[in-house]
Amino acid sequence: ERRTTPRADVALPCVLRRRSGSAIDARTVDLGAGGMRIATARPLSTDEVLQFDLLLSEADRVDGRARVLRQEGHDAYAMRFEGLPEPARERLRRALASAPPFN
Repeated sequence: ERRTTPRADVALPCVLRRRSGSAIDARTVDLGAGGMRIATARPLSTDEVLQFDLLLSEADRVDGRARVLRQEGHDAYAMRFEGLPEPARERLRRALASAPPFN
């Protein structure tokens, strides 16, 4: 699948949650309004849908669902946001406006 939204190199804390089990600590590698690449020590499965809570700043966060598209390397995963409302996407765009673009 081809990415349709730009991404920025940004490392932000992110917590992932499955239907059961403990929370999974992660950090973004790159982030955009359509998805993110995260690094985590816990294994994820391709096509798995997880709840995420992404801390944009001390005063702002975005949460929703994201699908694991593929594993990239040992501990990185490409994820696409699923059904993320437009206000949340706009908050992501604003937060990333000053971040360096992903190369």
